[in-house]
Amino acid sequence: MPSLIETTIETFESAGIDLAALGLAWARVTPAVALVPAFGLRALPAPARAILGLALAACIVPAVTPIPVMSAAPWPLLAVVEAARGLPVAIAAAVPLWAATMAGGVADALRGSQEAPSAATVEGPATPTGVALSLLASAMFLATGGPARVVTALAARQDAAHPLLAATGDLVNGITLAVALGGPLLAAAVVVEIAGAVVARAASPAQVQALIAPLRALGTLAVTGIVLDRLAGALARAILASP
Repeated sequence: MPSLIETTIETFESAGIDLAALGLAWARVTPAVALVPAFGLRALPAPARAILGLALAACIVPAVTPIPVMSAAPWPLLAVVEAARGLPVAIAAAVPLWAATMAGGVADALRGSQEAPSAATVEGPATPTGVALSLLASAMFLATGGPARVVTALAARQDAAHPLLAATGDLVNGITLAVALGGPLLAAAVVVEIAGAVVARAASPAQVQALIAPLRALGTLAVTGIVLDRLAGALARAILASP
């Protein structure tokens, strides 16, 4: 009597579905499902993310076939190679979203916020503004066809020779983007600090530090609101340029 696994494989093969190729395609999309915040992260249970990965893998199987399933290398090694090929795409897609989270963290740090709410869509500790900007970036990613771009890039990068080099380049671009997003806030913080120091010096010997601290936070929030549209525009362009 054939086993359940053998019967399942025969059923899929009779329907024209190559499970080995589908498994390798799933290995290639797994980094994107695991790293891109717009795909849910901890907000989705592991089985749901696995099914999402299978759905994306089914989209790229026709584009990457024939996958070298008949290679002399064992299938687990081939799966690791495919995951390495998909890693640069995952990093390139995730970097703008993580940069938005970091820019929000800069804004909260400048206004002196110590809050660290737990958000399922952000890995690790995040600030309130960081969570909000992360959700905004994820919404932009989904609304502008980000999943379709990721699938297209995964299918196109089948022959990537240096995935580690590509991933390093994507990380450098992400650091540049984070600096560009946080630059206006840092410049505004310098202006606010100088203004506070001038006011404190002019009011000496009166103690106005207790008044300046909330005004500093208010000024940082005001600047964040003023430049928010420009930050959103720069973020949208970065998301559109990424896979």
